[in-house]
Amino acid sequence: MHHPISITPQRLRQAGMTLVELMVSITIALIVLSGVVQVLVVSKSNFVSIREMAGLQENARFAIKYLTDEIRQAGSSGCMYPAPVYTTNVIKGGYGSWYLDQPGLQGYEYDAGVATYPIEFRADVKANTDAIVVRRAEQIGLRLTGEVLNSALITTNIAHPYKIGQPMVVVTPDCEQMGVFQINATTATTNLSHGTGTAVPGNAVAGLWGSVVKTYYNAAGTLGAGVAPLGNGYPVDSSVLALHSEAYYIGNSESDATVPALFRERMQVNTTTNTAYTAEEELVQGVENMQVLYGMDINSTPGDGLADQYVKANAITGVSPMLWRNVVSVRITMRLRSIAPVYINNETYAAFDDGAGNAIAGTNGSDRYMRQTISTTIMVRNFHQ
Repeated sequence: MHHPISITPQRLRQAGMTLVELMVSITIALIVLSGVVQVLVVSKSNFVSIREMAGLQENARFAIKYLTDEIRQAGSSGCMYPAPVYTTNVIKGGYGSWYLDQPGLQGYEYDAGVATYPIEFRADVKANTDAIVVRRAEQIGLRLTGEVLNSALITTNIAHPYKIGQPMVVVTPDCEQMGVFQINATTATTNLSHGTGTAVPGNAVAGLWGSVVKTYYNAAGTLGAGVAPLGNGYPVDSSVLALHSEAYYIGNSESDATVPALFRERMQVNTTTNTAYTAEEELVQGVENMQVLYGMDINSTPGDGLADQYVKANAITGVSPMLWRNVVSVRITMRLRSIAPVYINNETYAAFDDGAGNAIAGTNGSDRYMRQTISTTIMVRNFHQ
């Protein structure tokens, strides 16, 4: 005989949870989960901040080091101070061309208007940013083995890698005279021709003599205003060097138009058409602005190599392009931005200026990107007084 199981009220209460107990449990679970989510969010935010800060600082170091190395060599022609006194550029349109002119330094100030920038990259320049051009001669040990007077043929001491169309520089051993020309022919690995006819834009004339005042040739090959060329040519052991030209400016990244970047416009040679031309290359992402001031040595004769004042590019070009020969240092200020937004709330930034105390339109921090401003002063080793 089976006896029925007795169910007491106490055993009934132990069989489940009341609604109040369930709600309390859910609340506690939500609080715990909220804490876990908060920890994950903070951890991710910290990870993003650390990653962006590391990337920003690495980009800043690279940009400053790269520009420093290049600007230090601006104007190099294989000579120590003083620079060549007599210079002739026989490339058509060479004088006035930012990449075919003689070795040196040149800048562009946005205050003067973007129309003053070289046509090759003016459409890509971000508003309120400056640009700087570096031209220098690259030394690989080429020397003349025979005197060059009226002949267009140059014979060098070793084989060279240069092709037709490559702009070149030739400098006398005493560094008194320099010529700039474009290779017109290479009859052998140790021969160069600076004649007319093949390269583009080509040489207006075959002569490479210096002049007391900078001379130039128009497209028709007519000698422009200036003192007539000197009669001396280039003797044995004169240096023969390739002309290296680059411009640096701020534009929008090619991979993401919302990201600013530091670009260089570099002179190259098309070996099929024998043409000297330029092409842009993206160097560093995140460079949002670049301001450049130029240290002028103007109060000493001869120059002592020390900057007496810092001015904008248009204060030099607007007076006389020849004043670029007096630039002995360059002060660069950059503002860099993280690639991705970092901050949860708006961030307030110190005013960014042009290096001379003038505020430049920028961000109010509402985009929540991380930013950093860096500045450096670079001595130019090859100043031209």
